[in-house]
Amino acid sequence: MRRSWTFSLLVIAMAASPLLAQRAPATGVRTIANVRELHDLIISPASDAVFDASSRQPLDAKGWTEARNQALLLAESGNLLMIGTRVRDNGNWMKMSRAMVDAAARAAVAAEKKDATALETATDALTVSCMECHRPYRDQGRQMGAPPK
Repeated sequence: MRRSWTFSLLVIAMAASPLLAQRAPATGVRTIANVRELHDLIISPASDAVFDASSRQPLDAKGWTEARNQALLLAESGNLLMIGTRVRDNGNWMKMSRAMVDAAARAAVAAEKKDATALETATDALTVSCMECHRPYRDQGRQMGAPPK
């Protein structure tokens, strides 16, 4: 009987180990900045630069490169929102963070191609992702505007 019990535990442990490995946090990942700090330090400045490039097309290669770099910062900051203690929930928070990553990645590609029309389309999607996230998580249901103090 004892041998059967041990064997059963071994089988369960082996079956569960791939599932546990998928859920285990990445080794060495430790979040330092909170969501507001990410916004202040990375997200807001990068999004301002991307929106500016969309509304006032860069005049030279350096301007397009800067727009691309800021879009990449914005995309990667969306990934940072999906790590550790920053995650508010595994539903809408993750969906909206992914939408930000996707829109910013499209903006980076558009800037790399120096495609003003594609950049404008990407920033439209970025605006939607910002509004859809700010409304429930930052603004408690109010329209997007300045963050509450």
